[in-house]
Formats: sequence, structure tokens, C-alpha cells
Amino acid sequence: MVVIVFALLAAAIVVAIALITVGRITGEFVDAAPTSIYDLDEAVEFVAERIPEEATAQLTFDEVRSMLTWHLEYLEERGVARRQGVNDLAAGPLVAAEDDALAHVLGRASEAGLELDDVWVVQVLDADTAYLEAIGAIGPQVPMPPDPSGPDPEPSPS
Repeated sequence: MVVIVFALLAAAIVVAIALITVGRITGEFVDAAPTSIYDLDEAVEFVAERIPEEATAQLTFDEVRSMLTWHLEYLEERGVARRQGVNDLAAGPLVAAEDDALAHVLGRASEAGLELDDVWVVQVLDADTAYLEAIGAIGPQVPMPPDPSGPDPEPSPS
């Protein structure tokens, strides 16, 4: 009789530990941001379909692929993107300036010996940003906080 009670008590403890563990892990998944996977082949097609005909007539798929790779490289350097399997999350908001991304891509194109029109690069980066939004990798723009060194707000009338 004592053995049966002890066995039931041990089973109840094991079930309780399992339920607590599953609940904790489930809670962590709920709090975690969903992961968006950037598929380069899909992104090349997405971008090629959205840039103007003048650009698609001049750019090859390899050039578009290179620009997208360099854009991702820039985003990774800024901490905005990360490689698959890397789960380091930033402590605060991350910002990647569009002008800096353009400069990075143009610089890398120059290093590679590609002569790309600045307008084409802007169109490709804009379409890539649309792809990032479509896959959920970019959220809505966060409003800038008020400038702490700015003028004091007007007191409200009492």
C-alpha cells in the first residue's frame, strides 16, 4: 500500500515538473519575436518584378543578387539583420539609415568593378525594403522621441 502511494506521489511530481517546464518554454515562445527568413532567390524575383523597366533592361539578375547581398551585409553590420541560427537580440531599437545603405552598396559595387547607376541602386534597395516588409522582417516606423535639449513644453492652462 505504501509503495503504491509513493509511486503515485512520484508520478504526480514528475507530471507537475513537466507541466511547469512546458508552460515556461511556451511562455518564452510567446514573448519571442517571430523570425523572418530572408530567401535570396525569392528576394531577387520580388525585386526584379518591382523595379522599373528601364532598370530591369540594364541590370542582370546577378547584379541584383549582388546588390541585395551587399544590402544584407550592411544590415547585418548595423545589427538589424542576423544570420540564421544566431539568436542575439538587441536591447533597444535598431536604426539603419537609407543613405548609409546606399553608400555601402555603391562602395561595394565600385570595389567589384560594377558600374551601377545610383538611381537603379535606390530602386533595388526600395524594392528590397518592400520585400523585408512583406516577409515581416521590418515593422512600422517608430516615432522619434522628443529632443531633450529642445524648448520646454508650454504649461497647460489651469
